[in-house]
Amino acid sequence: MRKLVLAIFAIAFFLLPLFADVSVTPYGAAETVSGSCFLLDAGDEKFIVDCGLFMSDSDDKDAKNFALEEFSNFNIPKELIDARSLFLTHAHLDHSGRIPLLIYKGFKGKIYSTKATKELTLALFKERNGFDLIKRKWFWSESQYEKAEDKNGTVAAHWTDECKRSIKSIAYSKDGALLKDLEKNGRVKFLLCKNCCEREAEKIAERFVTVDYNEEIKISDKLKAKLINAGHIPGSASVIFSADKEKVLFSGDLGSGHSKFNGEFEIPEPADLIFMEATYGGKINNNVVGEYELFRKDLKNALESGKTVWIPAFALNRTQEVLYELKLMQDNGYISAKVPIYSVSPSANAITYLYQKEVSKKEHESREYSEREWFLDSVYQKQSILPENIRLQMIRTYNMQMILFSASGNMDKGKSEQLAPIMLSDKNVFVMIVNYVEPSSSAGLILRDKKPRFGIKKLAAKVKRYNAFSDHADFETLQKWLSKQSKDAKIYVIHSNKRNTSQTVGLLREKGWTGANGAKLGEAAH
Repeated sequence: MRKLVLAIFAIAFFLLPLFADVSVTPYGAAETVSGSCFLLDAGDEKFIVDCGLFMSDSDDKDAKNFALEEFSNFNIPKELIDARSLFLTHAHLDHSGRIPLLIYKGFKGKIYSTKATKELTLALFKERNGFDLIKRKWFWSESQYEKAEDKNGTVAAHWTDECKRSIKSIAYSKDGALLKDLEKNGRVKFLLCKNCCEREAEKIAERFVTVDYNEEIKISDKLKAKLINAGHIPGSASVIFSADKEKVLFSGDLGSGHSKFNGEFEIPEPADLIFMEATYGGKINNNVVGEYELFRKDLKNALESGKTVWIPAFALNRTQEVLYELKLMQDNGYISAKVPIYSVSPSANAITYLYQKEVSKKEHESREYSEREWFLDSVYQKQSILPENIRLQMIRTYNMQMILFSASGNMDKGKSEQLAPIMLSDKNVFVMIVNYVEPSSSAGLILRDKKPRFGIKKLAAKVKRYNAFSDHADFETLQKWLSKQSKDAKIYVIHSNKRNTSQTVGLLREKGWTGANGAKLGEAAH
């Protein structure tokens, strides 16, 4: 009997440590929507899930996490830098945007993702995202600066040796400056050098290890991992870590199930510790079909009445989703292809080129649908996501009827910021807002009948918002994602502000999920 007890004790001694001491600490996306970053600590091995940007969440009056130094965009704690590897759920910047800073700080590990996520993330980095968080000794052309100073223009800020060799007269910043520090006099605007960004992105590309959905990844002697389809954007994934029979599950961002690009997510296997996004977890949206119909009807009516339609939209996925919707409307004869369509955002156009390149590949004809991680089979059959008469280019005049796409969706950056005073002052313009907007942004202020930041005498354009293209799961959809999980599972709500977290936790408990709680920034969950 004594030998049996000792044998059982020995087995327990060697098996329990595999996950008994595991903990997950949120370094973002807890009690706030953005800044996705989680550290999985399995004792002597640590792994990161996402490393994204914090963004404003001003509809939550209690969201003051951005002001805390330990949870800012410009700080990467040592425990993250020392982690063995990083798992990237998808390309959106609130999940990927701090990767350049993480690597600059000394992170040596691999980055695991799907192929689509790798391509889309690198495209965003090449389009000047992420590198402005790094403190450097910047340099620029003195002659370019002098010309910009006279015209309140733009100067390219460089940091690579390749650019240094091509500039005749160079001026330097102090060592350890942020890009925003260079603009203190307000007479010029500094912009990240495109060539420098591309070279840096190519170095980051060497860190990526791409895997297929449901491919088993042995990441250590103790741990395995795999990615499953999250249905959010092309390549988006949930991550499952496993040791023996214990599992930790990270949802990433979960799709609504209505996307014409991605369809539905894969329902995950049972897990013991679950971190579930709930950006819209406190809501139920049963009328997505009706929202699509409203969008189509309003667009058709606007074009038939001779109006210009302006669609300020997110560069990644939202612009492409709406372009594809216009293609379907043209294919069905619902709208004419005679009205020109322009997309003037360089970053959105870079993503659009990738989408179009993927969907038009001949090799997909011989591949099984299960291998096509970017899109649904119906999209590949179209061989294009683009409507007729589309031009992915800048234009000089807006004095004609058109459908115009620009980024950002908040109207506070990029081409949208430049276009807003022109478009909003014109009574012949119909503005269709197709994504979530921050309440304090210019788009958010307009929707609340308040004056935007830029100066316009009168809002003459008609402005309307549509929810048809939401990429996030509502509460009913989250229940479907949880349908294989035990009611006793520990569920931590993430990617949600304090108010919505409380609502989601309450709804989950009402449905019997007794282990539901809100994740806390900096607090380890076991």
